[in-house]
Amino acid sequence: MSARRGRALFALSLALQACIVAGLALAARSGCSPSTVAAALAFCFIPYAGAVVSSRSLPSKRVVDRIAIGTALFFGAALVFAPPLLSDDVYRYLWEGRLWLEGINPYRLAPDDPALAQFRDELWVNINNKPLGSIYPPLAQLLFVAAQWLGGKVWSVKLVALLAHVLSVAAVARVCTERRASLALAMNPLLLSEAALNGHFDISCGVALLIAAWALSRHRFVQAGVAACAAVGLKVVGLVLLPLMARRPKMLVATGLTSALLLMPLVWSRALGDPGSGLGQFATRWRGNDSVFALIHALSGTLFGESLADLAARLSVAAALLLLCFLIVHRRLHPLQATRALVWAVLLLSPQVHPWYLAWLLPLEVAAGGSAGLVWSAAVLVAYAPLDQWVTEQVWELSPSLQILEYAAVAVALMLDPRRPSLRRPASEELFPT
Repeated sequence: MSARRGRALFALSLALQACIVAGLALAARSGCSPSTVAAALAFCFIPYAGAVVSSRSLPSKRVVDRIAIGTALFFGAALVFAPPLLSDDVYRYLWEGRLWLEGINPYRLAPDDPALAQFRDELWVNINNKPLGSIYPPLAQLLFVAAQWLGGKVWSVKLVALLAHVLSVAAVARVCTERRASLALAMNPLLLSEAALNGHFDISCGVALLIAAWALSRHRFVQAGVAACAAVGLKVVGLVLLPLMARRPKMLVATGLTSALLLMPLVWSRALGDPGSGLGQFATRWRGNDSVFALIHALSGTLFGESLADLAARLSVAAALLLLCFLIVHRRLHPLQATRALVWAVLLLSPQVHPWYLAWLLPLEVAAGGSAGLVWSAAVLVAYAPLDQWVTEQVWELSPSLQILEYAAVAVALMLDPRRPSLRRPASEELFPT
């Protein structure tokens, strides 16, 4: 493809995705169904792929990075004032930010606690899992407080999430030498939706994971420790970085202790066995859109009986992750390669995979030049299929055939991706392609 044709295709792809995003926002504001939004996002992946592929015709990485930041702002702005049809988590975020400003601990008191009866308003009505306390670490809580302070409206949460997405794109452009990484992150329809439409902050954790891995590869250990603690303070998944520090005991102890302090409110305010503990319920009960875990669970049921299947499956998953950590430390894998492999493993082995969890992976994926994670970001949209029925009947049932379709696409993408995650030690230039 000539440079001129490549640039024409790039411009056409940008314009087409802009039209779809604008149409999606207008449809959401007019009261369309969640399935319509999910379908529009799926269509967005066509021009998105065209833009990422044709961006090689642009004159320099600097140009690509500037366009990436601009498109993240432009596309995201179109979604900020549309209703969050695919998730109601923004109401929980606003609720918890409000409680902090009132001097109340949302880890200790669940939304339906009688002590909070005076705060029951329209915001409270829209909160999910009212009997459960908060499951979000302290740095995520700071973002909730910031959104509440900015106006305490749904759009203020989404604005903060969009700014986090834009900053993440800028950070990837700064630390990554992969030419198309920033654009692949900025224009990704799933990330745009989860940040600007649904108000999720998971992309902040994803870029913290990337910065920690990058800093470790540059032997900037203080910066790596700070980024690792930030990742833990945003999402518990940030703990995957600790094995990378196993050969530096002082750094491991400092980061581990700081991470423990950050997570202390989650386990100190309410015991994990408390029926109102959000973290305890999430760790022991919640399941959905799982892949390898579902297979392990079925096998455990056959071997140990249904009563022990869940416990056996969770213990097996924990053992598998510990074994992977040992192999990564033993083989001295490059930090980016190791972090990416661990996040892939966490997602594939997890009993619960919400679409926005892929925001943990995608910054690492684009930095490594991989494509399987981008395929998954499109395939995971099938997880939103039950939303229409949930809205009308309060019934959530994801068809097993859709789960099989999703993970079959992921498996094929992994097999065909020449830069798929691996425990083999590649040359450094394979990890930070130019």
